[in-house]
Amino acid sequence: MIEPLDPTKYHVLSPAGKKRLIFVSLFFIFIVLPFLLRTYYRVAINRPSQSGKEVSVEIMKGDGVADTARNLLEKGAINSDFLFNIYVYTGKFGNKIQAGTYKIPAGSNLKQVVEIIQHGTNDVQLTFLEGWRTEEFARLAANNLDNIDFQEFISLAKDKEGFLFPDTYSINKDIQEKDLLEIFTSTFDEKTKDVLTEDNLTRAGLSRQQVIIFASMLEREIHTEEDRPVVAGIIIKRWREDMKLDVDATTQYVAAWQDICGIPERCIPLLEEVENFDWWPTILTQDDLELDSPYNTRKNLGLPPAPISNPGEKAIKAVLNAQESPYYFYLTDQEGVVHYASTLEQHNSNVARYIQ
Repeated sequence: MIEPLDPTKYHVLSPAGKKRLIFVSLFFIFIVLPFLLRTYYRVAINRPSQSGKEVSVEIMKGDGVADTARNLLEKGAINSDFLFNIYVYTGKFGNKIQAGTYKIPAGSNLKQVVEIIQHGTNDVQLTFLEGWRTEEFARLAANNLDNIDFQEFISLAKDKEGFLFPDTYSINKDIQEKDLLEIFTSTFDEKTKDVLTEDNLTRAGLSRQQVIIFASMLEREIHTEEDRPVVAGIIIKRWREDMKLDVDATTQYVAAWQDICGIPERCIPLLEEVENFDWWPTILTQDDLELDSPYNTRKNLGLPPAPISNPGEKAIKAVLNAQESPYYFYLTDQEGVVHYASTLEQHNSNVARYIQ
C-alpha cells in the first residue's frame, strides 16, 4: 500500500509559490540572461588579443569566414574563433574580408582585426563628393575599379539616388556592382542613424524621403554652411504654400539627360559618351526651363519625385534645422554670396544687380 506524502517531512510548493518560481525563472531566462550575454559579448569583442605581440596573418583567396577565424586564432590575433564568426556574420562583414598578408598590431581587439582584414593590398582609395548624382558615382567607380560596369551600376542604383553616401572609401579593385552599392547605402544608414530619427523627422514635419529630396536640392544650390538652413527654410516654405520651387538644380538634373540622350528622362549612356560630360550644365536655356519632366520644379508644383543628388550629412542636418525667415527668394552671385528677397520685385532687382 502506497502511503501519502507527509507534508511535514517534505517541502511542497503552494500554487502561489509555483507562480513565483515560474516568474523568476522566466525573468532570468528572458531578461537577465540576455543582458549578461550582451554585456559579455560587448566586452569580449573589445578585449585585446592575449598574444601580446604583433602577428602576421595571410588570408588566402577563397578562404571562408570559418577558415579565416581558425587562421587568426592559431596566429594569436584573436581570442575566440566563435566570437569572430558571430561578429562577422551579424555585422555582414563576410563578403568584405580580402585576401592578403596583414600585420596585426599587438593588443588589437576583435573589432579592430575585422576592420584591418577588410582592406588588403588590392584596395584603392576613392572620394565620392557631396552633391554628385548616381552617374558621377558610376563614372568614378567604373574608371578605377576593375569589375564595375558603368551602365550596370546605374541600372542597379536607379532607385537609390540620394542614399549613396558621399565619402572617401578604401575599396577592393575587384568589387562587384551590388557589393559597392551595399557599401554606399550601408554607410548612409550608419552615418544618418542618429540624424534621421523619428523625433527629428516629427519636429521638422517631414518624412525621411522628403528630407533627402530637400537635402539633395540644397546640396547643389548652396555651398555656404551659414546659408543652408535659411535657404532650406525658403524652399520648404514655398513647397508648403503651393508655390513653384524654381530650383535650378532640378532643371539641371533633367537637362543633362536631354543633352546626352535627347530625352528629358532617366537614360543610361555609354561610359565613353560621358567621360568629360558636365552632368550639371551651368547655363540653362529657355528650352531647358520648359522641359516636360516631373523633376523640373521650374515648370511643376511640388517636390521632384525623388532626390536629384546624393547629399552629405551637413545638408541633411540643414533641412532638419531649417530656419524661418521673411524671405521667399534667393540667388547666389559669382562670388558665392547668397542674396535674399521677400518679394519678387526685390528678387528681380537682385537678379539685375548680381547676375545680369
